Amino acid sequence: MASDIKNALIDQAQRLLTGGASGVYSANQLSLFVDASLIEIFTGQLANSTLRNRDNDEIALVAVGGYGRNELVPFSDIDIMILANKRSLWVEDASQKVLYALWDSGLAISHSFRTLSESLEDGLSDIKTRTSLMEARFIAGSRRLFDEFVTDIGQKILFRNRKDFISEQLRDIFKRHRIYGDSVYLLQPNVKEGIGGLRDAHSALWLARTGLKAQRGDELKNLLAPHYYRHFRLAYDFMLRARISLHISSARKNEVLSYDMQKSVAGLMGFSGTRRFRPEEILMRLYYREARKIVDSLKTVSAAAGNAAGYRKAAFFVKRVSDNYLVSGNEIVAKDASALRDTATIMEAFHVFSITGKKFSQALREAIRSRLLFINKKTRYSKRARQYFLEILRGNRVYETLSEMHNIAILDRYIPEFGRLRHLVVYEPYHRYTVDEHTLIAIKNLEDLKLTKQPALSFLADLLRSVKQETLYLAVLLHDIGKGGSKRHEEEGYKMIRSVTDRFDLNVEDRQLIGFLIKNHILLSRLALHRDISSPETIAQLAGNVVDPKNLAALYLMTYADMSAVNPEFWSEWKASLLHSLYTKTLEHLNGAVPAEYPESGSRLNGFVNDMPKRYLISSTKDDVARDLCLVEKMRGSGDSEIDFLSRGDGTALLTIIAMDKPGIFSRIVRALSSNGLNVASAKLFTGRSGVVIDKIVISNWDELWWEDMEEDVERDLRLNLGAESGLQPVELRFSTGSRHSLFETFIEIDNESSAISTIVECFSADRIGLLYDIASTFHKTGVNIISAVINTEDGIAQDVFYLQYNDRKLSSDKIMEVLRELHAII
Repeated sequence: MASDIKNALIDQAQRLLTGGASGVYSANQLSLFVDASLIEIFTGQLANSTLRNRDNDEIALVAVGGYGRNELVPFSDIDIMILANKRSLWVEDASQKVLYALWDSGLAISHSFRTLSESLEDGLSDIKTRTSLMEARFIAGSRRLFDEFVTDIGQKILFRNRKDFISEQLRDIFKRHRIYGDSVYLLQPNVKEGIGGLRDAHSALWLARTGLKAQRGDELKNLLAPHYYRHFRLAYDFMLRARISLHISSARKNEVLSYDMQKSVAGLMGFSGTRRFRPEEILMRLYYREARKIVDSLKTVSAAAGNAAGYRKAAFFVKRVSDNYLVSGNEIVAKDASALRDTATIMEAFHVFSITGKKFSQALREAIRSRLLFINKKTRYSKRARQYFLEILRGNRVYETLSEMHNIAILDRYIPEFGRLRHLVVYEPYHRYTVDEHTLIAIKNLEDLKLTKQPALSFLADLLRSVKQETLYLAVLLHDIGKGGSKRHEEEGYKMIRSVTDRFDLNVEDRQLIGFLIKNHILLSRLALHRDISSPETIAQLAGNVVDPKNLAALYLMTYADMSAVNPEFWSEWKASLLHSLYTKTLEHLNGAVPAEYPESGSRLNGFVNDMPKRYLISSTKDDVARDLCLVEKMRGSGDSEIDFLSRGDGTALLTIIAMDKPGIFSRIVRALSSNGLNVASAKLFTGRSGVVIDKIVISNWDELWWEDMEEDVERDLRLNLGAESGLQPVELRFSTGSRHSLFETFIEIDNESSAISTIVECFSADRIGLLYDIASTFHKTGVNIISAVINTEDGIAQDVFYLQYNDRKLSSDKIMEVLRELHAII
């Protein structure tokens, strides 16, 4: 019976979807299907009760929560409450029999037992219980008892302590948004709890019923304008349909519309592809549009409920702030109906939004939205509109103002090159947001530098004050406009900016800077994260592109904005240190810095320096060289390897290993580190003429993984692996490195031109346990030496770069083909 009911529920859900049923109708039909089963079980168990009901006690089976709303989806919990007039032996016996039978049915029953008085007490003490009981719906049992609950207890739950409920509900919304991503435009959104998801729709309905005393079923009908009410209902229906489809596609309770689910959900919902977009991309663009409608509705309801509860005191002043706009009641309003007469006056409204820190009244917001068509190919050249827009970029509320412009679609009309990014989904490693949201977050993060109290960001904050703000913000706004095509988006974006800079009538210097930043906006991050930053070729390549310190500073700021907006965790102290180091070295190069000088011949230090390769001296400070010399001398004195750990203060540690050269030394080191769960972030390997090897390896998760006696444990494993003669067994890890990632294709890229002395090999693949060890072992197997390495493992993806030599020079074509064959076999 258990599997029969569950399977029948899933089959019915699938039939409803494929038959084109709406989300609301489908959820309602699934609820009715379960109602029938529960009524049969409930009445059957009461009839079989062995105890006599001496006092004519009453119980009722009540649907609450989502099930009470008639919003059942295939794998969601079926929330029920057994309601009793009092606790008695008969009530407890009957309730237990009903519950046991319900559990035996195999349905995901979530239950509670309450008397009338307990319902009121629980509802008023916990907001989740309160909102669940607000959705109470009769299923079976005593109708009289349920009616008493509705007319007495239900009304008290709705309206008692109304102001406290509104306050707590608004706090709950804010907290939930923070937990689930704080953005509508996540690439893998939570359909139920995320911003713009079903829970936001429910919150709007609860606030309307309690705060504004709206009737159940038509909560927002008299609160929203007719077309916005229709938009809300359609968006609500879309989310329900998406959730049902997601449960069926996952074959389990799952609320996250993840990459691997989007294609099947799109198919169930009936989406087909076009020449430009795949079905899943169309699904996601519609998802963001509908989620935005729910968010806008929730904002309207929240404001109305807050006003009704007396949270906003009426303002008795009116202040004129421009020719066409006033601040009244703490909101921006139009002076009269003629205020919004052209593109310039629309842009004037947003300039007022920027300088006052106030928000638009609902009427003004709708008036602006209704005049979208005022902005067209001709009016975009308005001089006054341009001046207002540039003043917005010079101000202190850039992100908020541009976000409001984008939400109302004014920004899309005014700069259509940016408008093409609306809700654009581009599947890229590590990215969490749509392209338009990523861009706006980049501007926010740049703007937040002005008020930062983080010491690690203070240098960037100082640098921001040295650049022309409006030019940098405009470049950030446009940096990804080339995305969505088949070519490199930097090149495509560079070709598209001419029309924008012409409309803004920018001077030559600003045009050149914007063009440079858009064309090169990934250059600094690519070199810092995927090349050896101490290599002369890397520094020279960056210097050759930026030309002067001004461009370098602007590119550094652009890179910070872009990287920090990929996802909240992507910008890290380690990445920041790489970028800052490369910035500093390149600035010194541009300013003509000279390399460090060492003592004349005959000294111990000079002998050591002459033994090491030139690139060792370029990548090492005088203090580094002196420290390494001490370790080398200790190694020669003891005859054993020297191992040194240095915590770097940013969560990472520098591991220095001094040893005499032997085959496969790097793979041995990696094996020891991997077996302890330590992540290699970068490695520089130097071999002197005398056979002394200096390996410098940065461990990215040192502080995160630290345990007592960690250094001793790791050193012991390193010595065991370095001392082993041959035949090392496959690595066995104590820690998992994360799940495999199937969304992005594996590739291996060869660069035989960027470095004068090495062949650069970049490997991109799903991460797995022992991958780095296998790659290092493959290089050893083919006789190739690793000169240095940059290791990036994040979000289940490995992106590793190796500088290789064979017989002290670059790899030949034949050797490259041999290495590629071996790598493809293991990746």
